[in-house]
Amino acid sequence: MSTLRAHISDLLACPDCDLLLEHKHIEHGEKACCPRCGHVLHAPKRNSVDKTLALALTGLLLFIPANFMPIMTLDTMGFMQAGSIFDGIRVIYESGYLFVALMVALTSFAFPLVKLSLLFYVSLHLKLKRYPHDLPLFMRLYKHLDEWGMLEVYMVGILVAIIKLHHMAHIHYDFGFFCFIGLLFVALASSVSMDEHEFWQRIEDRSV
Repeated sequence: MSTLRAHISDLLACPDCDLLLEHKHIEHGEKACCPRCGHVLHAPKRNSVDKTLALALTGLLLFIPANFMPIMTLDTMGFMQAGSIFDGIRVIYESGYLFVALMVALTSFAFPLVKLSLLFYVSLHLKLKRYPHDLPLFMRLYKHLDEWGMLEVYMVGILVAIIKLHHMAHIHYDFGFFCFIGLLFVALASSVSMDEHEFWQRIEDRSV
């Protein structure tokens, strides 16, 4: 059984065309591509665990001000009104659009927070070389939620609102706006800096 497991671990399946390939060690700066479809199978990244841990922690620190502090203040003929992302969810809920409010809350608040928390948990334990039994589960949960955090979609909505309102009111950009932009870039950078193959390799080597 151990021999069969070792043999299977030496194989790599292309996610696009399902071609089975022999897994070989790749140096930093190199790429492993599928000979059939050209899909990039693996591109090692330097200091992936350290970078991912730092970015996940930064994202968690930015999360509260980005969601609860005012994003911008509208000044219309002396009447000023400020709002945050949480205020937007509350207004949608109070307007009777319960399903829309739920989806906005999940995709712009709950899922990004859970994703950052899972990423911080996994990368921290790999950094400390601690391997609890639930580490593979949390890694899988992070991958399942990877497509549900839609901070960039919410950012597009904010930009559309700015374009439509800048002729009608004077817009003051508040602290929450810059925190949200920082959170968006940190979330994207954490996904880019994460070497999924290295993460799984460390977990599997420890669990064998």
